Amino acid sequence: MNSSSNDPNFDNSLKNENYLLIFRQMETLGKLGHWEFDFINQTIHWSQGVFTILEMDPSTMPVSLELGYNSVHPDDREKAKQHMEDVITKRIPYNLECRLITAKGNIKFIHSQAEVIRDESGIPLQIVGIFQDVTERTESYYKLKQQELRLSSILQSEPECVKVVSPDGILIEMNPAGLSMIEADTAEDAIGQRVESLIEPSDLKYYQNIHENALKGIKSSARFRMIGMKGTHRWMESTAVPLTNQNGEITSVLSLTRDISDKVINEEKLIRIKRNQEALINSTSDLIWSIDTNYCLVAANQSFLDVLSFLQKVPGKEGDNVLIKTAGEEFYYKWKEYYERGLSGEVFTAYENFISPITNQEEHREVSFKPIRNVDGQITGLVCFSKDISSLMRKSKELLLNEKRFRVLVENGADVIMILNPRGQGKYVSPSITKVMGYTEKEALSLSLFDVVHPDDAPKLKKRLFEVLALPLGASLQSQTFRAKHKDGSWRYVESTLTNMLSDESIGGIVDNFHDVTEKETQMEAIQTQNQKLKSIAWTQSHVVRSPLARIMGIIELIRTGSLTQEEEKKSLRYLLESANELDDVIGDIVRKSQEVIPPEFNSKT
Repeated sequence: MNSSSNDPNFDNSLKNENYLLIFRQMETLGKLGHWEFDFINQTIHWSQGVFTILEMDPSTMPVSLELGYNSVHPDDREKAKQHMEDVITKRIPYNLECRLITAKGNIKFIHSQAEVIRDESGIPLQIVGIFQDVTERTESYYKLKQQELRLSSILQSEPECVKVVSPDGILIEMNPAGLSMIEADTAEDAIGQRVESLIEPSDLKYYQNIHENALKGIKSSARFRMIGMKGTHRWMESTAVPLTNQNGEITSVLSLTRDISDKVINEEKLIRIKRNQEALINSTSDLIWSIDTNYCLVAANQSFLDVLSFLQKVPGKEGDNVLIKTAGEEFYYKWKEYYERGLSGEVFTAYENFISPITNQEEHREVSFKPIRNVDGQITGLVCFSKDISSLMRKSKELLLNEKRFRVLVENGADVIMILNPRGQGKYVSPSITKVMGYTEKEALSLSLFDVVHPDDAPKLKKRLFEVLALPLGASLQSQTFRAKHKDGSWRYVESTLTNMLSDESIGGIVDNFHDVTEKETQMEAIQTQNQKLKSIAWTQSHVVRSPLARIMGIIELIRTGSLTQEEEKKSLRYLLESANELDDVIGDIVRKSQEVIPPEFNSKT
């Protein structure tokens, strides 16, 4: 037997090593470390577990209180120091959770507990403690907390109603959107109430069905009407699922409910629209139909069915082949070509002109073809639309005739028509501009009105352009005369009428209708000149003629009295003759001036 087995010191040493080994294993397994601080000698001791947690090599650095505090995360360092001070001064238990920064830069969460050893007077001699790496537990807690907050945030912000209902139909929990949906002012108004009291009585069976299915472990959905706490009626769509405990037992029902009132209203509106569309489609004389790739009728309005029935001599129906051989070979192959083009993917429009076999009237039709494709883009059929444009064609012909008449009038009329912008620049001018003013249409459009108007008339024209802009659409200014330069350099008088058509989309400008009134103005000037001459003659009559006439009358009256001597009578007769000659000269002058007043044309005619 080995002698060491009888040595008690050896046994104790072996036990101590075993205990130390077990202790280290416990520290490693529990992620623990213990530490001691001697207040008297200001020394600190860390176990291997502390170095392991801090990812430090004990042989590379001396242990110190400063190293310990520096290992604490900067954001937690002041808290750790303050806690130690409170433990010493206020004698509170040492119980601290904080973050440490390891030698490798990793952050770890630790939970530390310690006991302070004091002397008889209460002075601290030593503090002995342990701490445990609780990083995984803490991070798991924070993750769970974040998940809980995230789920809570989602639930609170969820726009649909989320509620939990007990098996007997009592509301346990509901998110804000749900409370708003049922018109509850607070959660207390709704929690604890029976959900069935909010359901339209005639729809109660639908709600009860999904609730009972959930209690059986079956997920299901239903639509029903709800009446809010303030009386508002809504259509709801709800999906119910079971909620279970840890043992898998169903403890309540979770429901996601959305307000589908607008959806239901829109569905009803779509149904009405569809019915209206069917009524409209069937009431039109236009032909609407669709075919499959075998030229068989898929759908059609009544107008097309009437035509199909006439052509095939039997009532038309869905499934009939739309290529009618009895309508003639030309008709058959023409429409077969149309359908083949459309079924090949071409979108096109054809125009048909024929004598209708039904009405015996000439018809013009615009026929459109468009392929029908499925979700994969494959052509599955063709939709066709035949529109009667006979009336439109007749009106089009009438419009063409009217346009020709208008063009003839514009081109050969005495008036010039111009469309101007507000600055007087031409946008359009009628061909009669050449006959009236000598300019070609191109030359006229390159000029502004101010380039041809007489400088003395320019202010009047500018004022007129401002005035016409203030008029309502279609209103005109009273006609006015301007002097405009002919291409040959002469000045012509033109009478212009401006009309505001700026806001008319088809014209978009000021319409100027003008014509040459030079001859008229010249005659007016001549008349005014003659009037002046006539005034001069009248003045002469009233002033010059009266003087000799008054002398003659006076002399005659003097002679008639018989009081004159023979010599005086002779002298009076001589004065009478002189006055008569003077009067004759005046009359001759009046005759000459009168002849000048009469226009030469009048003279020649007379």
